[in-house]
Amino acid sequence: MDLPRGRFTDALVAIVAFAALFSALALGLNAALAQFGFVPADFLAGGWHQYPVISWASPLASALIPRSILDAVFNGVFLLIAGRFVERAIGPVGLGVVAVAGAYGGALARLALTPGSLIVSAGLAPTLFAVVGAYLMLYGAPHALPVPRNQPRVVQIAVLACYWIAVDLAFALVSGSVEISSSIIGPLGGLLTGVALARPLLAWQYRKA
Repeated sequence: MDLPRGRFTDALVAIVAFAALFSALALGLNAALAQFGFVPADFLAGGWHQYPVISWASPLASALIPRSILDAVFNGVFLLIAGRFVERAIGPVGLGVVAVAGAYGGALARLALTPGSLIVSAGLAPTLFAVVGAYLMLYGAPHALPVPRNQPRVVQIAVLACYWIAVDLAFALVSGSVEISSSIIGPLGGLLTGVALARPLLAWQYRKA
């Protein structure tokens, strides 16, 4: 694959890698998540006004603190690939908006659908899914993926999301640990955020053309 250049994407991946290593070495990933991560029940129980800075920044903190270093590496590689293509289309500012909005979109989805969840958000999944959603809206689904080609891109993305949910649930059932709030709803919130922002940001990028 011939990747386009993407300096902002490279910087974003470097920041994520540094934050993961720093969290692991300074506090330990679990302790860092417990202290700074986003938890819907805690946010709604009063954290948003008792500790406003930490609470409102917690979706971003969760994106920067993975559950494991392996998780950070896996998501970082995909962010590097998809992010460069998205950056080429909508510019570094647009990619930054998608990345940050994806983290908050995932948190908002968890608040709306699983407000009582005590599971902490961890890792890049909502942000990564936002970038992937923007990529799919801008470039379409790769031809190797089994989606209905005669349907709009939104429908194709919905089909891909259903595939992903099915696979994720299958792995969860096999492992005996089914938790949909952070593992499914959060990423889907990020995906919808990226899908919604892609074309407006593309229009903004070329507003003077």
